Amino acid sequence: MAQLISYGTTFKILANPANTSAAPTQQDTVQTSSLVTVGECTSLSFDGVAQSTIETTSLASAVKIFQAGLLDPGSISAEVNYDSDDAGILVLQTALTSRLKQSYEIFFGGSGYQSTKITGIGIVTSLSIKAGLDAVMTASFTIKCSGAYTITPTA
Repeated sequence: MAQLISYGTTFKILANPANTSAAPTQQDTVQTSSLVTVGECTSLSFDGVAQSTIETTSLASAVKIFQAGLLDPGSISAEVNYDSDDAGILVLQTALTSRLKQSYEIFFGGSGYQSTKITGIGIVTSLSIKAGLDAVMTASFTIKCSGAYTITPTA
């Protein structure tokens, strides 16, 4: 069994035309062109899908009964080295304030290695910047996934 490495992992988000006269547009289908890489990623987490449950227990039941509910597509959280000139950081800031869904792409692993690509749509829910003594400034962000996503192994 091959072991996957995280070297070369990238996160990209759609560069919405917010700095032009055109208004940002809501994304309902995944777009893979015009994606911008977000900074120098130091950690990235995709927590994946979760199944909700609906309780259907009646007063006649001696044990609780459940049915499968809706799937929750999860969320993405990441930390990057902060650079105020980074196009990806600027896109995240615009996506957060526009409150619109955006296409994203995660590429786990480097080129030339076995890797995994995840594409989907999500809403930027947080963006924070952190500075410390004798430390690199970092930015952290969270994206709530919306709808189905695609996981594709690549070679």
